Amino acid sequence: MSTILEAYVENEIALKRYLRRFIKSREAADDLAQEAFLRAFGAESRRVIEAPKAFLFKVARNLALNELARQSAMAIEPLGDFEGLEVLEDSSQAAVDDVVDSRERIRLLARAIAALPPQCAKVFILRKMRGLSQKEIAVRLNISVRTVENHVAVGLSRCRAYMRAHGGTAEEGGGKFRIPEQISTAKAK
Repeated sequence: MSTILEAYVENEIALKRYLRRFIKSREAADDLAQEAFLRAFGAESRRVIEAPKAFLFKVARNLALNELARQSAMAIEPLGDFEGLEVLEDSSQAAVDDVVDSRERIRLLARAIAALPPQCAKVFILRKMRGLSQKEIAVRLNISVRTVENHVAVGLSRCRAYMRAHGGTAEEGGGKFRIPEQISTAKAK
C-alpha cells in the first residue's frame, strides 16, 4: 500500500482538524484534505517520500494558505436580495453517508491507481490529477503522445474495473462509488 495512503487513512481526522485552524468551513477543510491527499499521492509517484505524514500535512498547510490568500484577494461583492433564498437552511452540514462514501471513493481510487503498472500510473496521475496536456506528459516522460493516450485510456479503464470489483460501480451517477468527476471528465488537450 502507498505510504501516503496509509498516512492519510491513519491521520485523516487530525488532518481535517488541522485544516480547520486555517479554514473555518468544515466542508472546505474536508475538500482541502482530499486535495492534499491527491497531490501528495501524485508526488509519491514521482519520488520517494521519506516522512509521509509530515509531507501530507505540509501539502495541506500550503493548500490552506493558498486558499486563504485567494479568499482575501477576492473582491467584495454586495449582497443581493435574500428574497426566495433558503437563508435559514443549513446546507453546509454534509450527510454522514456522503462523507463516508467520499472517504471510501478516495481510498478505493488510490488503491486502483496503485494497482496500475508504474508508467501507466504516472501518466494517469499527470493527466487526470495534475491536468497536464498529453503533449506536456509526452515531453516530460520522453514518450510519444500516442503512448500517453494509451496509458490514460488503460488507466481509466482499469481504475473503473478495479472500483467495480472492490465495492461498487465507477460509473458517474451510477451507484455507491464513482471516480471523482475531475478525474473521469477531464478533457483531452
